Amino acid sequence: MSEDFILEAKGLTKQFRGFYAVKGVNLHVRRHSIHALIGPNGAGKTTCFNLLTTFLKPTAGTILFNGRQIEKKDPAAVANMGLVRSFQISAVFSQLTVLENVRVALQRQTEWHYTFWRSHKVLENLNQRALELIAMVGLDKWANVNAGDLSYGRKRVLELITTIALEPELILLDEPMAGLGHEDIGPVMQLIRQVAKGRTVLMVEHNMKVISELCDRVTVLQSGEVLAEGTYDEVSRNPLVMDAYMGGGHA
Repeated sequence: MSEDFILEAKGLTKQFRGFYAVKGVNLHVRRHSIHALIGPNGAGKTTCFNLLTTFLKPTAGTILFNGRQIEKKDPAAVANMGLVRSFQISAVFSQLTVLENVRVALQRQTEWHYTFWRSHKVLENLNQRALELIAMVGLDKWANVNAGDLSYGRKRVLELITTIALEPELILLDEPMAGLGHEDIGPVMQLIRQVAKGRTVLMVEHNMKVISELCDRVTVLQSGEVLAEGTYDEVSRNPLVMDAYMGGGHA
């Protein structure tokens, strides 16, 4: 494995009762980049994502994270290695405040991360870092508001912040713009840019404007196989990609 790549998949294949959801996928995610996985409906994006995060085990192929094989590991072990899928540990606790949600994530980085019955005094030691993260995305006004009372867009921002609090090397985002109103897309894009500084982001996303503005590299899937890879400009001009998105494909 090249040190330039934080994540590599080689010959990644998933077969369900004779049907190939993913077939022979080779993927190379460069360190400190934002990489998108796109494709028409049924292209195999979600299955590929589930394989990369080890929620599914491949029929064939290998996955390397920082040079270590991970395809046989469980998702929790992979998360502890520094590869985190946003919903994996960043689910919002509706009855806790924004501050408390971020503090729970920060607690995972301490020596007492599995000890939930702690005094308020101990937990309050994490407040400064939690408030710094909250301020980074403009949620200061809502620090003491229950997460369940936030708008959908602010909940998505909170989920990303709790993911950042875990200090992962690689964050996988599954359609981060899904369900967001137009006014929320810009702030979430800005947050992803901030998240990517010093880290790597791999994302599945349908919004092509977001892909064009955010991503350094794009891999296009169709019918479970890699159709094209390159910059957004390169893949958007590729006749095979145009055919797949304009109705010529069968994914």
